[in-house]
Amino acid sequence: AETGFMFAPDKPEDHVVESDEELIAGLPFTPAPRETEADASGDVKTLDRQLKTRVYLTIKSDAEGNLSGPRWTLPSTLAENNESLLAAAERAVSDSVGSDLKLWCPSNAPMAVNMRVYNDKLPESFRENYFGEKIFYYRVQYDNTGGGVDEAAMKADDYAWLTREEVVDRIEKERGKHQAKFFHYML
Repeated sequence: AETGFMFAPDKPEDHVVESDEELIAGLPFTPAPRETEADASGDVKTLDRQLKTRVYLTIKSDAEGNLSGPRWTLPSTLAENNESLLAAAERAVSDSVGSDLKLWCPSNAPMAVNMRVYNDKLPESFRENYFGEKIFYYRVQYDNTGGGVDEAAMKADDYAWLTREEVVDRIEKERGKHQAKFFHYML
């Protein structure tokens, strides 16, 4: 039985809003549209897009030793001696798209790890008698205190700010469903 401690049980709650439209109508201002010019034009090189969801910096690069040429991926690099994995992650971004992009990392721990076994078809010079590699993924966020992608200093072939679905679609087209599923759950 209700005690009436927090509210009168016979009185309807006055803070329940039935729809988004009802909520917006009750605001003392008019919200800006969530669809931008970049959404309408398909511009993926700006952060001013897909405001309803997160976008991820994705680069097109052949830095992973791809036999088939450049492909879409997240910025990556090999960790140097005495370099923390987090410092390597930050360097991967600056090496890919320039050092103007300001980042913030909420944790020193990776958000995911992917173990890839090397394919025998890879050149011996690339494999160097190693079984495979562990790829550590860090969540780093754009810090809007200034800076952006410096296309003049960029080492990647291309870049885009993509939603999770867009990343997964590009990965699936280039690498198949298995890798796409990993990115789907990681992002």
